[in-house]
Amino acid sequence: MRIICLFLFFGGLCAQGWAQERPSNEEFVNAVFPSMGFDLPSYYLVMGADTCRFEKFDYDEWVKYYLTEQVPLTTLNELAYKVHLARMEQYWDQGKLNRAVCVTAARADSLLLFKPGDSLKTVFSFSQPQFSDDGTYAVIDINYKYCPNCGAGFTFLFRRDKAGWRRIGFKKNWGGMSAGL
Repeated sequence: MRIICLFLFFGGLCAQGWAQERPSNEEFVNAVFPSMGFDLPSYYLVMGADTCRFEKFDYDEWVKYYLTEQVPLTTLNELAYKVHLARMEQYWDQGKLNRAVCVTAARADSLLLFKPGDSLKTVFSFSQPQFSDDGTYAVIDINYKYCPNCGAGFTFLFRRDKAGWRRIGFKKNWGGMSAGL
């Protein structure tokens, strides 16, 4: 019995050593925003996080059309389950975001009201990122609007390797232009 307990204890320690430390939500957004297809020095971000659309029933579509590499089904299940559970309100910490200017939903709406002579403004909203238990995979939604009826929404899947977070899949959920994705 002692041998089994020792094995489980040391096995647990080893497994924890292999897991990568998960970044904060803001650190993750700072790291992946440029790879989402937007090269902006700054951007408006709605303070409250959206709900992610990564769900179990889309796996066949993801595998067939949206992934650039194979992802274990257990990892996809884990991420979908975490997305399903993540229904709490979450707000972005402005001080930890490199390029974002956080705005309320009401301010975002007013920014999108285009008047002649105004410059075009883009307002983003992100879901709370969800990470696999081992810290290797993450999923997040990004939505953007540049006028009241113009914009798009995407779900992104990332894998972390030695070089950092790499986009391995994305799916358009709604909207018009693809923003060079």
